[in-house]
Amino acid sequence: MSFGEQLKHKADEVHLQEKAKDFGDAVVQVAKAAVSAAAGYAHENRDKVDGALDKASMKIDEKTGGKHADTVTRVRASVDKGIDKLVAQHQETTATSPTPAASVPDDKHSAFDEPDDGDSPAGNPT
Repeated sequence: MSFGEQLKHKADEVHLQEKAKDFGDAVVQVAKAAVSAAAGYAHENRDKVDGALDKASMKIDEKTGGKHADTVTRVRASVDKGIDKLVAQHQETTATSPTPAASVPDDKHSAFDEPDDGDSPAGNPT
């Protein structure tokens, strides 16, 4: 039995693929919870967020003598657009019933599958 076959057998024995998928699903859930928390905070504290961004913009202008005012204005507009999008998504989510939880798709190939082309070593993602 080759080393690759031994690894595949051991991975199957300890259900590595299933555990990796469960871990991926858990990561997705944590990320969704973090985004939801950030969106809720931005929605509930928009005035505070805007005040902090205004303060940061003024501080940058003060430290640079207004040298980068155009860049600061463009960045601020992008940040505001992102916050608006986050808040809008939060409002849509809370207004409608929750969507089904996202999950990591099933793997189509194992990391231990033999390559078809013969050029790559076993277990090498192609």
